[in-house]
Amino acid sequence: MVDALTEVRRIPLQEYGPPVIRNVDEIDLQALNEANSRWRRALSLGDNPIRAEDLGNGQIQLRAEGVTGVVRVGDTDIEIAPKFLSNAVGSWQSVLWRILSVVEGGYVDDHFTTANEINSLSMPDLLAEMFLASYAKGGARGLPRGYLAECGSGATLRGALDTTRLGEWAAKPWNVPYVADTLTDDTPLARLIRWTATCLATTVKAPGRARALREIAAGLSHVRGQPPQAFDAQRIELGIQHRGLEAAKVVGLLLLDGSGVHHAAGMHALSGFLWKSDTIYENYVYWLCGRAAQRRGERVSKHSIKFGELIVGKGRLLETVPDVVFRDTDGKAVAVTDSKYKVLGTRPKSTDTYQVLTAGHVLGCRRVSLTYPVAQYQDPTTWRVASELGGHDIELTALPLNLMALTAATGQERLIDSISEWLTRPLPATP
Repeated sequence: MVDALTEVRRIPLQEYGPPVIRNVDEIDLQALNEANSRWRRALSLGDNPIRAEDLGNGQIQLRAEGVTGVVRVGDTDIEIAPKFLSNAVGSWQSVLWRILSVVEGGYVDDHFTTANEINSLSMPDLLAEMFLASYAKGGARGLPRGYLAECGSGATLRGALDTTRLGEWAAKPWNVPYVADTLTDDTPLARLIRWTATCLATTVKAPGRARALREIAAGLSHVRGQPPQAFDAQRIELGIQHRGLEAAKVVGLLLLDGSGVHHAAGMHALSGFLWKSDTIYENYVYWLCGRAAQRRGERVSKHSIKFGELIVGKGRLLETVPDVVFRDTDGKAVAVTDSKYKVLGTRPKSTDTYQVLTAGHVLGCRRVSLTYPVAQYQDPTTWRVASELGGHDIELTALPLNLMALTAATGQERLIDSISEWLTRPLPATP
């Protein structure tokens, strides 16, 4: 593993952007292949997230597709900016952080996530700040304890008789084998917290943060340093008095998903933090729409909609799954939007248009839209789609969301305003 004092090289990439050429000796290709395989499985990707092509003459070409985040390969960080964010000024990390703070559960304190304070932080430092704040809040009274089943034997029976060791009992009838539950601090949560603090301490750039993380790990030295299995970690539940640790648990799960397979001196090598960009964008749009709906006393939903009446032949009902359906207080659908992780041109793709128009027609909504991520402000474009079957016209809007607005402290509210303005815009009268 890379030592904490080793200088880490940095290779910036843009998702779906032009390839970057580097010298082969700048990157450990075997470690890159391992990281690619791991993330391809973890994110269910069709291909490697980081494409590497040997150009000869000691040079290699790198390109990222479908993911955003940071991958640690040996002593090199490959930083991948999502295609909808600009990496020109180095502020994409802070924008992605604000999005992730919502998508990953919204556990981040807004007093910390102002753009001015986090622009200069790396992704590991941002996760470390989230972890430290959560631990300070939720671990003030100590971590929750649990019961651990232990096998033992003695002159008296403790717990329950261990029937799997009856042979031992027959040989030494004065020594009763038993299984007893012992109250312990060595719980899956405590092990996850200790391991997370240790991992982050070796990857953050700020010495003060690294020191605080090492202090947490030292305070938990009485629990095992090996993290719980991913399945066991996912099942960790927190009581009311320890809900403040939820964010720390989320960070631990993120690191556990990205943990490497090599170990050195008890430390775990990290392969980084990657997310599927289209999923991140879709979930964030849903959250924004939910906030815009709350302003109007409405709510949002996403579920499969069956439609059509089978009148000839064999088959099942037709189906569509719009990303967001806005519903009023009576539960009636009033608007539909689909999030499209695509470049917005002069008009939407035909398949996207058909999808959202179908949802509007089936649900009886005259107001439908397609949301697109952009890196600078653009005005919405709206079309009126007339029905030749005697129905009402439908208003279709291509709604660009300037996610780089999140570099400002009020950026999130501005994005919600954009959706609110679309929802409140008067519909044109049907001729």
